[in-house]
Amino acid sequence: MVTNNPSLIVWQNGLPVLWRAGASSAVDLDNTVDLPEGTVVGVPSDSVRLTEIEVPADEVKHLRKSLPFTMEERVADDVDELHFVHEELGDGRFLVGLVQRELMAGWLEQLPGHDDLAVFTPEALCLPITDDTVSVLIDGDQGVLRWSPSAGCRIELSLLQTLLESLPGKPAKLVMYGVDQSVVAACLDEAWQAIVEWRQGSWGAALMLSEQSKLLNFRVGAFIPKLPLMHWWGVWQRVAVVVAIAVVIQLLADIGQYQRLKSENIELRTAIQQSYRKANPRGAMVDVEKQLDRQIGEFGGADTTMAFTPRLVAVISATVAEEGVVNSLNYASGQLRLNLTAGNFAAIERIRQRLSTEGFEATLETSTARGNEVRARLRVEAS
Repeated sequence: MVTNNPSLIVWQNGLPVLWRAGASSAVDLDNTVDLPEGTVVGVPSDSVRLTEIEVPADEVKHLRKSLPFTMEERVADDVDELHFVHEELGDGRFLVGLVQRELMAGWLEQLPGHDDLAVFTPEALCLPITDDTVSVLIDGDQGVLRWSPSAGCRIELSLLQTLLESLPGKPAKLVMYGVDQSVVAACLDEAWQAIVEWRQGSWGAALMLSEQSKLLNFRVGAFIPKLPLMHWWGVWQRVAVVVAIAVVIQLLADIGQYQRLKSENIELRTAIQQSYRKANPRGAMVDVEKQLDRQIGEFGGADTTMAFTPRLVAVISATVAEEGVVNSLNYASGQLRLNLTAGNFAAIERIRQRLSTEGFEATLETSTARGNEVRARLRVEAS
């Protein structure tokens, strides 16, 4: 993340304040203050620890999980109570930051209404820095120092010179930000005063020259920003209510239409069953449409059978021609069986022969003479 002239939230007298680049004073922070885009939270550098470690290439992908165990022997506190973050510096080196979880949670509680703040970094790393330069910001009786892109701290001004002398090499320039230049003589000897470049102002002046990149961010893992659900609800509340009303209205309309169609379907099924009973008054009704289709299908023609109606017409025509009477008939599986009455056996035979000449195979199954008439049973099939 790159931030040019960022606005910065720091803690003064235990309370968070907002510094804008170029401002001469800070703004007390509460949930009514509108934060500029890209605002960074500078956590107190005396409450965090920074260190550099080297990590083999094959262990980098596991660094986030292994970091507490790697640092366990370097810290006195219980690692379970610490929050660890890291940032790659290049060539297998990583900047590691650690802070008490309780402190991190407390800082978040002091920023109500600003849950969208995404970058929490040590305040010392927000000071501008150039090669062979140490930056110092005077904050009351303390000083915030930065002597490299990845190193800084907050100390008592009485210890400033001691810390400067402990650095690997003496810087060419000591840039100090403050409002009372007399503190320079109070905390530094003449040799260090000789390389001091005084800049009047506090964080507002320092931020004018600050161009931070790849800030070490403590707001990750368990402290990652939550989604601004309440803010989204405030923005989309009216739209959501309108959509909800529309959905309810549509749902009620669909339910009403479903009930109407259900009622119509019941009436239709009742009418179908009544119609079926007119055609077939006996037997069980399971699926009247399929039953009726199956029964009608038996009277239709197929590849190996002939339709029922032409066969019936031929039988009746042949019987009437010989002055016979069809008493009953039965049709199943392509076969027509009928009981008929004629004047004599010769008439029965003529009926059978007439059917044979019309393309049917007529077989006399039984015949009985009763008085002056003959009763016979014929089986008629397609030849």
